[in-house]
Amino acid sequence: MPSGLYVSTLQDVLDTTQLALDLDREDHKVALYTSSKTQDYNADSAYSSTNEITGTGYASGGKAITGTALSLPGAGVLRYSSDAVSWPSSTLTGVAKIDMYAAALAGLALILGIDLGTTYNTSDGTLLVSPHANGLLTVDCTP
Repeated sequence: MPSGLYVSTLQDVLDTTQLALDLDREDHKVALYTSSKTQDYNADSAYSSTNEITGTGYASGGKAITGTALSLPGAGVLRYSSDAVSWPSSTLTGVAKIDMYAAALAGLALILGIDLGTTYNTSDGTLLVSPHANGLLTVDCTP
């Protein structure tokens, strides 16, 4: 399955729920998963430990991301980016998917999911996840 935004969270941001999702916060987390995780962008709404990676150097719930920033790199374009995140001295097997969620919000609202397209392993090494030059997410809001 491709990467994407979790629709229920976006809907709660835009509807009368007015979920206070601040993408600039430095306490959103990324959790790592095996290929057994099914990312349902329409139905999933909260962080879950089901199919989450276990291993040396990784703590359940994942790791906070830093360097988060919303920017306007061009006319009608919104970009969301962050610093790279790493798990040094880790021994992990079968890392295939990532979920980013709002750890500070009640309900641990899912923000976006990333399918790595293959599985990655470390053996007392560093798993480094570097965002693309265009950010974690780029939205062109112009037709």
